[in-house]
Amino acid sequence: MEAKKQEEYYADLYLRLSREDGDKAESDSIANQRELLMDYLSSHPEIRLHEVRTDDGYSGVNYDRPGFIQMMEAVKAGEINCIIVKDFSRLGRNFIETGKYIEKIFPFLEVRFISVNDDYDSARPRTSSDNLIVPVKNLMNDAYCRDISIKIRSHLDIKRKKGQCIAPFAAYGYRKDEENKNHLVIDEEPAAVVREIFKKKLEGYSAQAIADWLNGEDILSPMEYKKAQGSRYASAFKKNDRASWTAVSVFRILKNPIYIGTLVQGKRSTPNYKVKKLFDVPEEKWARVPDSHEPIISRETFESVAALLMSDTRTAPSQDTVFPLSGLVYCGDCGSSMIRKNNSRSDKPYIYYVCSGHKNREGCESSHSIRDKALEQAVLAALQEHIASVLDIEDTLRQIARLPYTARAVKRADGRIQTRWKEVEKYRRYKMKLHEDYADGILSREDYIAFGKRYDTKISDAEKAVKALEAEIENLVNGNTGEQEWIGHFKEYRNIRELTRKLVVALIERIDVYEGKKIHILFRFQMEYDSARMPAGSALQLGESSGQNRSVPNEAAFRREVLQDGKNQQETE
Repeated sequence: MEAKKQEEYYADLYLRLSREDGDKAESDSIANQRELLMDYLSSHPEIRLHEVRTDDGYSGVNYDRPGFIQMMEAVKAGEINCIIVKDFSRLGRNFIETGKYIEKIFPFLEVRFISVNDDYDSARPRTSSDNLIVPVKNLMNDAYCRDISIKIRSHLDIKRKKGQCIAPFAAYGYRKDEENKNHLVIDEEPAAVVREIFKKKLEGYSAQAIADWLNGEDILSPMEYKKAQGSRYASAFKKNDRASWTAVSVFRILKNPIYIGTLVQGKRSTPNYKVKKLFDVPEEKWARVPDSHEPIISRETFESVAALLMSDTRTAPSQDTVFPLSGLVYCGDCGSSMIRKNNSRSDKPYIYYVCSGHKNREGCESSHSIRDKALEQAVLAALQEHIASVLDIEDTLRQIARLPYTARAVKRADGRIQTRWKEVEKYRRYKMKLHEDYADGILSREDYIAFGKRYDTKISDAEKAVKALEAEIENLVNGNTGEQEWIGHFKEYRNIRELTRKLVVALIERIDVYEGKKIHILFRFQMEYDSARMPAGSALQLGESSGQNRSVPNEAAFRREVLQDGKNQQETE
């Protein structure tokens, strides 16, 4: 059906630009489209301009765009009867939907549709070529958008796997690096708040108590902080004029591994380039990259908090913190958790722990009842004795000095350093020989430059590896390795006099209560502690491993390998 011919038309100019669709910024810019359409109007006096509608930054794969919706409302209200675009792709890149508007909706509403660059005007009689060209062009626009979408998804997936942050906003506590927008750097003001949140959780505060404290201190919530920094950040979860801290927002921070330097991305996605509805991606398909940026808190702190969140740590009545041993006491016989009970006597009140399996009649024959004060005193005494054992300074130093893994690790690292230096010398000899071959005319200039760059890369990688190994040896000699850092956790509590939640969480993994009020405590770093106390002779057999020596290729073989690497890289690019 052809559009109804009239002497005068009231038209809206429709302009759209989206980098997501692969639009070229120069040729498809809003200013360029406006200039082209205004020039077209100047040569068609029968068309009067009603409004210029703009959708800048909106994809053409769907029609949920504010400018387009306003224009269609004007059509329905009878305000306009003509729509002009630069080309079909400005109207949309969805083959089916765009064809529906051009072939059905616009003719039904008696709207004249003009695509300037496509030389299409619905007011003109349709020709056989129009019937073929219009759907073909719309199909090409749709295919182009699909191809761009695949390329963008692939590019973003590569960035995720490399640990580059592709989110539009940095997580609370971080900001985008000014020199590299895909790299996160610490934002000290909110980072201090993050550290305080983890600290309070370790001290026994509930998430709601932490949120109340943050609101009481008038600390801006993550959303409000982003807005205060000038970010155009919005959320559908905001209910009040000013977003406040909530238990949910605190939990998000406590559970986010980004604060130990691990970047997790790709949790949500869309089915394809046409459907924009998000769905949750299975966890095994998430892009998880450790050490992608500087951490705000230590891994030990994060893991301790994670263990707390897994436990049943209800807040004590009328208090902000949980009980010191909450979530850590279990029945030694059936493995059920021990629960706190009140004897319900006003004259001699006291608190005691009982086996939840016995209370619920789930198989445990005894209640294993033990008073909370007695249990806490026993745990405190055991902790004091354990810490004293760990921190027997003279004995500990002797143990560290004779730990076999230290000597072996230093020897292995030194051997790897020597191997790396040999590689550096070898590649330097190759470069000298390369220059001689080029001077004698054996190598072309292109091969000389290509091989030279590859050798430089190999030399640079080997020198960086040497520096990393030297730092590793320094840490081993100074006792700063992961195997030895556990002692520092006990040094912090060398003079304890009372049992606190932070102390218990930092040093104890589990407390088992057996019949007869016997208790067994599983301390953190128990394996490291046992290894340090083990006699040197027996410890020599722990963690023994033999390295494998790789043969070094000769110069000709290495050149073939380098040349093949270059070809593979070019094919990839």
